[in-house]
Parts: sequence; structure tokens; C-alpha cells
Amino acid sequence: MRGLPGYYLRLMTLCRRWGCFSLEDARDIVQEAHLRLFTFEQSATVRDADSLLRRIVINLNINRFHRHLSARFAFEDIDRSDRLGLLIDPAAGPERTLAAEQHLDEVVDLLSAVSTRTCQMFIAQRGGYSYGEVASAFAVRERTVEKHVAAATSMLHEAERQSRTPRSTVGTSMTRSVRRRRSQSQCDTRCGG
Repeated sequence: MRGLPGYYLRLMTLCRRWGCFSLEDARDIVQEAHLRLFTFEQSATVRDADSLLRRIVINLNINRFHRHLSARFAFEDIDRSDRLGLLIDPAAGPERTLAAEQHLDEVVDLLSAVSTRTCQMFIAQRGGYSYGEVASAFAVRERTVEKHVAAATSMLHEAERQSRTPRSTVGTSMTRSVRRRRSQSQCDTRCGG
């Protein structure tokens, strides 16, 4: 780049500052800007050619950027896109939305078993706040927040683990009550009660 005039180097630097990372593209844009300035000077008088040249370079960079963005979205045949599965809406359907709402209701019900403070700290931490931010909001130490979040998390994991077991809790509680009665009646008969 040595041997080039100073204004040409300034225009190339400006071009590269506006996002043109390739040296060849910067040279092309500066050449295009000079050509447009020359064409414009044929039809009108220019008071400040340097300012106009800088503005042309900036506008050409903006156009190049927009062209680069639109090149990513090449238009394809609809049938081909459909075969590739690109036309399927990635948004959740009504079944997934309902399932997510029911799961959220279950989590809220489970969190109602812990203290309100634990629930609030858990939701705040899961909502994106750091342990330090939650601790300062509740005026406690970070370690306290970690303990509350861990308690809520372990309770949710335990509930999830219990929901995966195939046996029913109603049958288990009935079996336990029957066992208690039997052992109590056996104890009564043996002890003479």
C-alpha cells in the first residue's frame, strides 16, 4: 500500500473500518466511489469532493453489507424446501403448549411445599439472576441462596424420580395400612389385648 496517495489510504482505512475486511474489496469500493464521483461531477458541480467521496464509500459499504445479508437467504423451490422439512413451523403446537403449561403447574404445586422464601430464591436464580444478585436482593449471603436453591432443586428431582416409578402411591399406602392393622391385631392377640 506504499506509494498510494494519502487520501486514497484514508478512504481505504475508512472502508475497512466500516466492515470491509478484505483489502481487495476495500480497493474495489474505493475505485467504485471514485467512478461515481466522476460521473456525478459530469452533471453537477461539487463543492466538497472529499466529503462526498467519504459519503459514497460509507454508502457502498452499507450496500455491500445488505447484499451480504440477503445472499444468505437464497430463494429455493418450495417443493424442495418442503421435502427438506424447512417449511415446518418450529413453534410449539397446541399439544406441546398444553403439556408445558401442565408441567409448569406441577412445578408450581411442588414448589408450594417449600417455604415462600425458598421458592422466590429458586425462581429468581432460575430466571437468570446470579447467586450474588439474589443474595443482595434478599439481604443474605450467597451460600444461603445456594442452600435454598439446592433444597428446591433436590425436592423437584425427588418428585420427578417418584413420578417415574411404576408403582402407584395409593396401592402402597393401602398396603401399609393393611400391614399395620395386621401387625396390630397380631400384637393384640399375643399380648392378650
